[in-house]
Amino acid sequence: MENFNPKTDKIAVVLKEFTLKKKSDPFYRKYSEPYIVSMAIDAEGANSPAIDFNVLSFPNVRKGDTIKFDGRGHLIYGPKNPGSFLAYTALFMENDKDIRDTGEMVEKIVKSEAVNLGIKAILAAQPTWATAMTILQKLSELVSIQLQKNKDDELYRRNGTLLRDVTPPYDILRTYIGENDFIKAHVGIIPLKESNKLGCPIKKVNL
Repeated sequence: MENFNPKTDKIAVVLKEFTLKKKSDPFYRKYSEPYIVSMAIDAEGANSPAIDFNVLSFPNVRKGDTIKFDGRGHLIYGPKNPGSFLAYTALFMENDKDIRDTGEMVEKIVKSEAVNLGIKAILAAQPTWATAMTILQKLSELVSIQLQKNKDDELYRRNGTLLRDVTPPYDILRTYIGENDFIKAHVGIIPLKESNKLGCPIKKVNL
C-alpha cells in the first residue's frame, strides 16, 4: 500500500468471520454460545506495561454456522499505530451456562493471571516482541484453564506477531485462515484510521 506510513498510520487486527465446525459437547443443547477473548501487546504496551483486551459472545450458534461481521470485522486490536511490533492472541471458548456477564468475568481473570505471572516486571526487563508473544501464549493458557474451571470449553487458540520493519509492514492487507476440529477463523490486518463503533471497543488493562 503505497500511501501507508508504518511510523504514523493506524492498523487494526480484525476477525472477519468464523465457523463453528463442531460443538465441544455434541449431545448438550441445540445451540452453542461461543465467545472470543483477544489480548494484544504492542511496543507501547511493552514499554509502559499494558494489555489491549476484548471479549465478545455469540449466542444461539449451531454447528456449521458461519458468523460474518459487518463492516471491517470484530476488533482484536486497534485502530492504533503499534510501533515496532504487535503480538496478539485470540482464544475461542464455548460458554457452558445460559446467562453470565462473560466480559466482566474474563476481564477479572485476565487481570488476576497477569499479576500472578508478573508480566509487568518481565516486560520492564525485556520489552521485545518475543517477550510479548511468550507472555500472551502463557497468559491465554492460564485464562483458558480458569475458564474451564467454570465448565467452559476451549475450542481454538491462535497467535500472531506483526512487525513494522518488514514488507509489507505489519503484513497489512493480508488475511490468515486457521482452523482445527471446532473452529475455522479468518483474521485480517487492515489499515484503519478509526473504528466504525459497531462492535465491542478495545479495553486497556494497565499492569
